Amino acid sequence: MMLLSIPVFIGSLASDGFAWEQLRPSQLTSGSQIRKAFRSVVSTPRSWTVRVRANGKEVSLGAIVGGEGWILTKASQLEGQVTCELATSERYEAEIIGVDGKLDLALIKIKAKNLPTVKWQSTSDPKVGQWLVTPGLSMSPVSVGVLSVARRAIKPQPGVLGVRIDDAEGGALVKQVMRESGAEEAGLKPGDVIMNVAGENIENAKALSDFVEKFLPGDRVRVKVLRENEEITAIVILTDPQMLIYDRLREMQKKMGGALSRRKTGFTEVLQHDAVLRPEDCGGVIVNLNGQAIGLNIARAGRTKSFAIPADNVIPMIEKLKLKKYAPYNPVKDAKAQTVSTDMSS
Repeated sequence: MMLLSIPVFIGSLASDGFAWEQLRPSQLTSGSQIRKAFRSVVSTPRSWTVRVRANGKEVSLGAIVGGEGWILTKASQLEGQVTCELATSERYEAEIIGVDGKLDLALIKIKAKNLPTVKWQSTSDPKVGQWLVTPGLSMSPVSVGVLSVARRAIKPQPGVLGVRIDDAEGGALVKQVMRESGAEEAGLKPGDVIMNVAGENIENAKALSDFVEKFLPGDRVRVKVLRENEEITAIVILTDPQMLIYDRLREMQKKMGGALSRRKTGFTEVLQHDAVLRPEDCGGVIVNLNGQAIGLNIARAGRTKSFAIPADNVIPMIEKLKLKKYAPYNPVKDAKAQTVSTDMSS
């Protein structure tokens, strides 16, 4: 976590009427001690926050948006068996109800009643420089930072498989598999011939490149390859091309703050802040010093650059997803599903 400007930090808390703990000079280099000073801000928001796991692995945070077990989270992180843990340490299996691919939001449902729900602040955006806090399940917040940039759009960045290719009879020949790419994780190998991606037959290398550009980093696509006369199917998570081109950038990012979100582009409106989040800490709310949710954290995009979907973009989606106006969520894209998702998100 980045170090904060302590005089402004104390003044901001005091001016908003919150109790704060005077930090001793020896505590000013401790991120945990600084976060503790914001405990009063998240004392209520932590009760609306859940930890989301997929196949037993932490993948995101979530926000309780309906007392009967409705939870909003980041869609592209979900796959397999989904469970939620509440601030009370209770755990529930969750059902994925629907998804909005444009905002990367998913609505999930647990069998619970009378849950505390998010209190939104959607009438105005926070000002640049205003303190923002991300609650987790514990007494201290996950992260603290300030709004860096006013509301803006983030242009889409097409995803890539992470392979160098050439033409082949009946598809595209894999000549090289890029290190730490989705293709490498899925087990693709040099010599494979890619015949079909997301239900689309591939004629040559150009056809493969043109088709994959329709998807975003973080999307999962089903890939059929021919390997030594045997047809193999793999699920590939598409990669941000910048993280493949710049090996030094990727290594520096690991040393300076950890991984970035796979899906971090293609948002119509975001609030950019400098709170340091892990990708698995996205999907939950971010609050102002009054403990009101001003948005939903959606991506970690840089060492000190994170994005939140503004509250007034999030709130209208909740009822639409409850009513199943959007298609039930299938994390693996195919050509038909991609078309439906695009139509429904427009």
